Amino acid sequence: MGDKDEPLAGFSWRSGAKRDTSGIRIWNDVFLHTVPSTGDKIAIILMDTQGLFDNETTPVNNSRIFALGTLMSSILVFNLSQNVQEDQLQYMQFATEFARFAAHDDDSEKSFQNLMFLIRDWPNPHEYSYGIEDGKKFMKTFLEPKASQNEALISVRKFIKRSFESISCSLMPHPGSKVASGQIKGKPYDGNWYMMEEDFREILKDTIEYLLIPDNIVIKKISGIETKGSEFYEFIVKYSKMFQSDEIPQAQSIYEATLDSQMKIIVDKCFDYYKVQIYQNNDIIQAAKHIYVLHEKCKAMALLKYNEARKMGKKHYEEKYKLILIDKIENIYNEWRLNAEKYVEKFEAEKEKAKKAIEEKEQLYNEQLEATKLASEKLLDLEKKKNEIERKLFESEKTMFEERLENKARRLKEMTEERENERKARIELESKISELESKSSPCVIL
Repeated sequence: MGDKDEPLAGFSWRSGAKRDTSGIRIWNDVFLHTVPSTGDKIAIILMDTQGLFDNETTPVNNSRIFALGTLMSSILVFNLSQNVQEDQLQYMQFATEFARFAAHDDDSEKSFQNLMFLIRDWPNPHEYSYGIEDGKKFMKTFLEPKASQNEALISVRKFIKRSFESISCSLMPHPGSKVASGQIKGKPYDGNWYMMEEDFREILKDTIEYLLIPDNIVIKKISGIETKGSEFYEFIVKYSKMFQSDEIPQAQSIYEATLDSQMKIIVDKCFDYYKVQIYQNNDIIQAAKHIYVLHEKCKAMALLKYNEARKMGKKHYEEKYKLILIDKIENIYNEWRLNAEKYVEKFEAEKEKAKKAIEEKEQLYNEQLEATKLASEKLLDLEKKKNEIERKLFESEKTMFEERLENKARRLKEMTEERENERKARIELESKISELESKSSPCVIL
């Protein structure tokens, strides 16, 4: 809420009976918030509409503004003074009529999301205290059909309860005489909260927190399907064009426009999915027959995604847009097929070229292999010859060596025999000498 003396900034406003906001205004900044539990980013858009019950706007335009605001909002704040009047509820009839029409598809689904009745200057705090808690009790009682009410009052209450997922109410006290006067010490009141009564500040703070704390933010849904920013833009454009005419569009027209936008979004998503699958699997195309096979496979996947998508409308609507999807797929297939066939032709040419290159390389390899084999055989033959020569040389040298050994052995034997003969002769001679000496006969040795 800012500092206590800080002027109120944001959407244009002013004190007094004359209105300031005209039509519908959307704040030009989008507030991004990351959901802690999922990590998803959501975009929060603030919208302000003019008051519905002035003396300048026709009932038709009031209904137009309320209906368009309701269609665009995930959280709608219905700002009222002092109480909810029965004639004010009638302005909700158009939006609830749309809800009734949309409910023909699925009675279990609410057409809209959160609705808050913000009742300012609540005059009966002795019955229901200021704030949201007692505000919910008051609204529950107020919207409960009563036997004393006529059919129109009962009908609008039923429609409101059937149309919104959540209905709440904040009972606001008077902000104080200083704020109401619009003048503070002769100067225009600038919206600072310090001049507000304390009980008003507290309830205002609680209401803002209830509406804007991240845990209470709800993502915009259309027919129960969460809407992305780009999709939401498409819906706004569609609705805005419908409400530019002098007459309020019929509920069925709005329903059909919503259905058309939603179904086109689903068709586009499935169509994009088909294209992504085609381009991601292009590399498996190696022959012309693969083109059609891939197309049929990706088309089946896209149609399965379409069938599983949550949709509005009867069966014939689903079939109608399914045919649109198939037509878009077949059209782009015909364009893509021509490029794919050129790719296949190029691929076949490259394949043939690669085949020839492989054959040439294989032939060269075989020739090299044969040459290597012949060289190895020749080397082996030379090795054998070398070994044979070396063997013969070895045998010759061995024979010569053995002969030398034999000669040496024979010579040694001869020398040994000679020495033995000499020894025997010496012994015999010595024996004869000894014999002569024993006979003492002189002798002359010559």
